[in-house]
Amino acid sequence: MSTRVRLREAWTITSGKARDAVVQCGSTDTMYVERYVAVAFFFERTVNEERLADGLRRALDLVPVFGGRLRAGGDALEIVCSDAGVPMTVLDVDASLGDAIREATHPDWGLTDRVDVMSEPLEMRPLLTVRVCRLADGATTLGCTWNHSVGDMRSFMQFIRVWSALVEGTTPPEVLTVDDREGYLDRVLPQEDSGQPICQPLSRDESAGQVRRMPSMREANGTVQIYFGDDEVRRMRQLFGGESSRPLSTNDVLCAHLVTAFRGMEAHPVPWNLSIPVDLRPRLGVPTGFLGNLVQSMFLPCPPTGTAGVLAAHIRSGLDDFMQSHLCMRSDRAFVGPVGRSRFHRCAPVAFDPAHRTFIVTNWTRMGVYDVAFDGQYPAVFSPVVSSRAPLSWLGFLNRGFGDTGFLLTAVVPARLAEHLRSPEGRAAIHRFGDPAAERPARAVLAPDVI
Repeated sequence: MSTRVRLREAWTITSGKARDAVVQCGSTDTMYVERYVAVAFFFERTVNEERLADGLRRALDLVPVFGGRLRAGGDALEIVCSDAGVPMTVLDVDASLGDAIREATHPDWGLTDRVDVMSEPLEMRPLLTVRVCRLADGATTLGCTWNHSVGDMRSFMQFIRVWSALVEGTTPPEVLTVDDREGYLDRVLPQEDSGQPICQPLSRDESAGQVRRMPSMREANGTVQIYFGDDEVRRMRQLFGGESSRPLSTNDVLCAHLVTAFRGMEAHPVPWNLSIPVDLRPRLGVPTGFLGNLVQSMFLPCPPTGTAGVLAAHIRSGLDDFMQSHLCMRSDRAFVGPVGRSRFHRCAPVAFDPAHRTFIVTNWTRMGVYDVAFDGQYPAVFSPVVSSRAPLSWLGFLNRGFGDTGFLLTAVVPARLAEHLRSPEGRAAIHRFGDPAAERPARAVLAPDVI
């Protein structure tokens, strides 16, 4: 039986103050011009959509870039703070909260809006869309889709914190919007870096205009969610820690465990690669409220054999030495020169290489997604909205789990692996450090498909 969906309201939210200020985007922003990120907050009770709309209007006054539009100016990309607005729709959906949570990995009736980057002109695309779903059991979902050129997850969550504060009547956090992002980075980046750009160097043909493009999907994908309890992760840190001279983080051990567990499910183990995006703000002394893309990945080859403990130690060593061995933002900018910013978004970073098992794990566990309240409620669950129709496999998003307990991984992997992970053998392998007798959080019953 199909889910019944009815449109209740449709608005374009504006601040009413068109500034026409212009933000000059940097090289990294330009690379993401065609990429939108979709996430959803799940609330157990009704959230008043009119309070949400009023708070959003005032948030756009304080953070106008999210209500603007992109503009290609010569060989540069700009965000024009035109107050063109944010589309906000409210739907009545004949579904439960549990149904909605499953939609995060099997999008059908739509937790979030989709922006058509193929046919809609650049200047017409909204930089943020909002969709509120009023569910049959009284629960509410808040789905947001934003253009990655505006900023990374830290930027988006800073905007969400501003929006939340204005709805709740508290003081919003500081936001730093600079009009020349490349110039700002010039002042904060070290003069020397690793010398290895995140994109592959141009070949002779590519120098003539044929840039390396994003690889296409070669096999069917599946999207899975895996929950790791706090005790399960604590046990990994204790067991793996014996092979590291430095204390291991949750991210270290989970990334190492996932790679080695997935590798062990292959009939013939092969070398892997691991890509871990790193927020540069604390490493460069940049304020948390800086809006933009200040994230760069650590790329780490992983051998076909070896323990998770050894790999976790290598991850920790690489992250500790990141600024000396992996930072490459200045090298990226040197790479952009012969390519041209207008074509840079067509280049493929070396990390986007699913054919060679390059697993990209994005860690959002410290983004504070469970600390924001709307209409007096904190989220019961937060999740990226990722379909198995994603153009690439081997993508993982790590968040805190249900009600801010444990850890929830949302991953796009080849369909054959997704099927195996759902089997008793796959569950046993991925949870080999867990306690079978341990109970899951009460809210986890809302998502029975979670492994």
